[in-house]
Amino acid sequence: MTDNPVGFNRMDMGRRMFVSLLAGAMLNAPRPGRGCEGDMITDCRGRHVKVGPARHIASIGGTITETLYALGMDRRIIAVDMTATWPERALHEKKSVGYMRALSAEGILSLQPDLILAMNDSGPPPVLDQLMASAVPVVFVDATPSQEAILARTRFLADLMDAKTAGAQLCADIAQRFDMLAQWRAAHPVTRRVLFIMRMNNNRPMVAGTNTAADAVIRLAGGANPATFGGYRILDQEALIDLRPDAVLTMEQDAPQVRTALLGNAGFRLTPAGKSHAIIGMEGERLLGFGPRTPDAALELAHRLQGIGMPA
Repeated sequence: MTDNPVGFNRMDMGRRMFVSLLAGAMLNAPRPGRGCEGDMITDCRGRHVKVGPARHIASIGGTITETLYALGMDRRIIAVDMTATWPERALHEKKSVGYMRALSAEGILSLQPDLILAMNDSGPPPVLDQLMASAVPVVFVDATPSQEAILARTRFLADLMDAKTAGAQLCADIAQRFDMLAQWRAAHPVTRRVLFIMRMNNNRPMVAGTNTAADAVIRLAGGANPATFGGYRILDQEALIDLRPDAVLTMEQDAPQVRTALLGNAGFRLTPAGKSHAIIGMEGERLLGFGPRTPDAALELAHRLQGIGMPA
């Protein structure tokens, strides 16, 4: 790519104008989820929920917690779940409700929240039914893993918290960082085949296919997921070889176990990723949470993939 300082300055000015216009539009645009009754919210399940002051929030899902902190609304949070890894202090200064997919209705309600905000993929379902049957308002937040959904979630939560100015600024910042990611992809069009492994099961990898957050972040980074089945699946050695990944992506906390298991597998060592030992570990919530940090995580992944040599 040829250096062109003048062209870059023009592009930069154009991006700044775009971000400024975007922020202004968000301040004046109608907010999704708002009903005409003021405090009546329509959540991602189409439920109409009457929300009160929301000063004692149980935040279930690291994406919600991270966004509320970024909006300056952390003082309203009384409890978070184990996926609230950012900011790091969240898990230490707030009470815990456990893991977002293994919730206890009694545990959450005992904290006396005046609002429960939960990602739509929280669970288990019977516990969610108990929470919805309680007197505490429950609002479900869309968990779609996409660039557009991140901005929509941010606007929705900003509206709910009556933080429109902070929401507009945060959305403009996220949009600008996605623009930087798009420029990187355009300048580095070579695509790597990236296989996401959630964990090892008896030395067999649990792999992410389509319709997963892992698949979505791989595509955001300019990679291609060779696993074309839907959801997650445990693969045997032959299937792993057939996918021929150029790199393996996994969560940082599981990377040592995954690396040891894969590099000890004769079949995996025959793949391009195995030959180059290309196993990338990244912090799980930052990588898969699809919150404000997603464009940075995807750009980091794009940089790391670029450093991997293509197979002969």
